[in-house]
Amino acid sequence: MLPYSVQRQDFAFEHAIIGMAIVSIDGEVLQVNSALCELLGCSKQELMDGALKATNIGGIQEVIRHKTGDFQLKPSQVTALQVGMKYEHPAGRNLDLKLHFSASAEAQSPFRHCLVQFENLTPVYELQEQLTQKEMKLVEKEEGFQQLLEELPLSALITKYGMIQYANQATLRLLHASNVSDVLGISTDVVVDPSSHHKLARRRTRYAEYREIGPVTYLIRCLDGQQKIVSGITLVTTYRGEKAALSIFKDITEQKMEEDRIMQSEKLTTAGQLAAGIAHEIRNPLTSINGFIKLLRSSEQSNKLYFDIIESELKRIELIVNELLVLSKPETSHVSKPFDVLGIVEQIVTLMKVQAALNNIEIIPRFPAEPVYVHGEANQLKQVFINLLKNAMEAMDQGGTITLTIQQSDSDVHIIVQDDGIGMTPEQIRSLGQPFYTTKDSGTGLGYMITKNIIHNHGGSIHVESSPEQGTSFTIQLPAL
Repeated sequence: MLPYSVQRQDFAFEHAIIGMAIVSIDGEVLQVNSALCELLGCSKQELMDGALKATNIGGIQEVIRHKTGDFQLKPSQVTALQVGMKYEHPAGRNLDLKLHFSASAEAQSPFRHCLVQFENLTPVYELQEQLTQKEMKLVEKEEGFQQLLEELPLSALITKYGMIQYANQATLRLLHASNVSDVLGISTDVVVDPSSHHKLARRRTRYAEYREIGPVTYLIRCLDGQQKIVSGITLVTTYRGEKAALSIFKDITEQKMEEDRIMQSEKLTTAGQLAAGIAHEIRNPLTSINGFIKLLRSSEQSNKLYFDIIESELKRIELIVNELLVLSKPETSHVSKPFDVLGIVEQIVTLMKVQAALNNIEIIPRFPAEPVYVHGEANQLKQVFINLLKNAMEAMDQGGTITLTIQQSDSDVHIIVQDDGIGMTPEQIRSLGQPFYTTKDSGTGLGYMITKNIIHNHGGSIHVESSPEQGTSFTIQLPAL
């Protein structure tokens, strides 16, 4: 019976997870374990009968003879070497193997056999090959992507932590740069004008909180100091293995200038319409005044009726001038601040209730229980609500009800003024807002222009729905706080 230590060594050899063999100095396979049989696709008997010697692995005998002939081992000295080899598996696949040889000499005698461990490097090499292929594909994709960006007519730049890493030719032309090295490494804070830095900060905060960037419009400074307006979007991408931001921008400077020219032209057209309307509206009462003054000069005695007519026409001129002055006020600067629109509307209802009652009109409020806050100028919005309630009452000769509703959503506040008046045709609705157009017997038509301008200056909108004899509904939308 073998000693316990020998039995333990044999057990470890047989059950090792790596293929191992004991080979004599002459290349004879003395012993193999099960893991080696499984790795090489051979049985123990085939390996013991010389199958190992007949394959490429059989070259280990020559390697051992060559190495052992170069030196004389001293007692108890251990030597080891490694050899990489290709092995054609019986199943038809090639294996990359590394053979680890180790041998020891017992006291007073040279070594007669060595232990060979077979390390299968095929999975490692295959993984390395896959990684190499993927890296090559990534490089090809990145090169193709950059080529696409170079051909793009829009400005494209890639940034990391706010620093420019890449810029295409369109970006160089936009910034008036002669070479890409002029912009690489520059912070976006330098390119973006200080007046737009708050937009940069807001986008960075939005990305940090919601992982969203979205579209933006910037005022930028070119390398020669020229200012331009650009509009575009930013996407999160990967550049050279790291997360980066890809921004695509379009120069809209000329477009903005053209829009400003069109707006200025529209203002001049509106001013011309106003001037024509003013001339027409004021000429009529002036003609009446002039005529009655001539009559008074030729008359031997004063006529009270003439004075009443003159006074009435002068009041009409005063009304027109006052409304024109109010029309100009929304264009001037005013102090905006948050306020409760519910409280403002309640004040207006209280103010108008007496006049409504005299005309047999009931104002029905439908307000939420909680305050409703908007940002703006309270006195100007008071003017809006007064105008709408006055229009509603003047459209109801026979009395009726005016429903005043306030609704709030997450982003908007809606104030709805609905009456039971005579209503309007689609043609009349389309004409609303034109200077001196009115559906009332007396009026200048400027009240609705004033209302629209104030709402527009507060970032809101107004919508009209009406049918003849079915009443009219004005809906004001304002941004909610």
